[in-house]
Amino acid sequence: MSMRAARIFSILATLLLAFSIPASGQSERRIATTPDSDYFGFDLRTEQDIPLDACEAVCLADQDCRAFTYNTRAQWCFLKSDYSTLNPFPGAVAGRVVVDSGEAELGAPPVLDYVPQHMRDEALRYRATLERETPDESTGIVYLSSSAASALSAGDPQTAVEARRAALVIDPDDAELWAGLARAQFAVEPDSSSERAQRGQDGMSAALNAYALARSASARADSLAAVGLALDNRDLYRPALQAYEASLALVDDASVRAAYLDLKARKGFRVVNNTVEADGAAPRACVQFSEDLAKSGVDYAPFVTVDDAAPKAIETSGTQLCVEGLEHGKYYRIGIRSGLPAAVGEVIASPVTLSVYVRDRAPSMRFSGENFVLPSTGRHALPIVSVNTPLAELKLHRVGDRALSDLMKDNPFPRQIDEYEISSLAENLGELVWQGTIEIDNQLNKDVVTAFPVEEALPERKPGVYVLTGTPQGDTSDPGMRAPRSGSSSPTSASRPMPARTD
Repeated sequence: MSMRAARIFSILATLLLAFSIPASGQSERRIATTPDSDYFGFDLRTEQDIPLDACEAVCLADQDCRAFTYNTRAQWCFLKSDYSTLNPFPGAVAGRVVVDSGEAELGAPPVLDYVPQHMRDEALRYRATLERETPDESTGIVYLSSSAASALSAGDPQTAVEARRAALVIDPDDAELWAGLARAQFAVEPDSSSERAQRGQDGMSAALNAYALARSASARADSLAAVGLALDNRDLYRPALQAYEASLALVDDASVRAAYLDLKARKGFRVVNNTVEADGAAPRACVQFSEDLAKSGVDYAPFVTVDDAAPKAIETSGTQLCVEGLEHGKYYRIGIRSGLPAAVGEVIASPVTLSVYVRDRAPSMRFSGENFVLPSTGRHALPIVSVNTPLAELKLHRVGDRALSDLMKDNPFPRQIDEYEISSLAENLGELVWQGTIEIDNQLNKDVVTAFPVEEALPERKPGVYVLTGTPQGDTSDPGMRAPRSGSSSPTSASRPMPARTD
């Protein structure tokens, strides 16, 4: 037996022994062949007078061998240290080393419904663009992949982007290359908003192409993590969290979990603000969340405390939870317990404590009652409702018939008067017939009703429409005006008028 035959026999025996007891989860090298094809260049060495299976075995046994071209007529095996363009060559067989993860085949991945359709379409177009490009025959995929890794380690992500993109032109079916390209895109610091947008689009496309090709649990988890990174970059935070969660469900990787928890802390379900509604007779404190709360089926009271006790009452609407039963002029400590759920299924991860102060009600006043038709003589009073003000400044205007006709031409009473009409009444259309102040028996934070004696301000009433405006002491807002209306007499802002007509 020749020395060459003995060496080949030894290699084959070793390979058969290794393949007979594969370790679960360990990566395995195999050969993928293409008939009538040739990998040009990158010659490592040549093995002569051997069959095709021996050529494959020799390449697999040599860690420097990444591909080969086998001449079936001459039975020569040209081992390659790298490969690039696959050229047609009748009678030859091109082979390349493929590293399998050793994991179970998962099959085609499910559609990511949380990724917008236009982004999935962009990924297909991006791959098609790369497939139309011609590889550089002088640079192999192994060198490009190694260069990309070295460039990232050296802090040069742009070189890594270029190297991985060139590698994908050679092999567009490599999920690992696509995932690496996505990460390299987002590692580059863009110089402009347009560059940021383009890198975001290209990175998203690369991540989705990696996901489409991934067939093992580890590869799919890696691609989903890249999708999460891309979605976060494009400000799609909820879908990004879903992608990270899907990745972690496959492989609980520490770096992916760190990225997930960071995003969740920044953009997940959380308390985003709190407000105090102090100007009503029954004040309340409201907590705003980043997501809608459940509309039904959830009792939120157990998740809320007020000074370490159960709240008297709560109300939820949309993204807001309000604690009721508070008092003016007091401090409160409101607690939000972990586990409080959102409508999307996420919960508050950590307890939140808010310190709030319910201030006294701001000075305000409004006019109570509905429309008034005043007699030409006799006593009549208009009720004024005020809060936290000892004095109110009042003005009474009379609107002439012509001006009233213009005012009511398009929008007749009763209705709310807009700011332009307020200005017209007060400055152009209305005649100021009286102004003065009225003393109020003020009670802290209480609604106080004071009667305004019309006959003292207007002892002689001409036919027409009169508009009364009022401003509480301490209020610097512009006075507003309201037309007479039927039905509700709900509170309005500090300066609202009550028109009156004479008969």
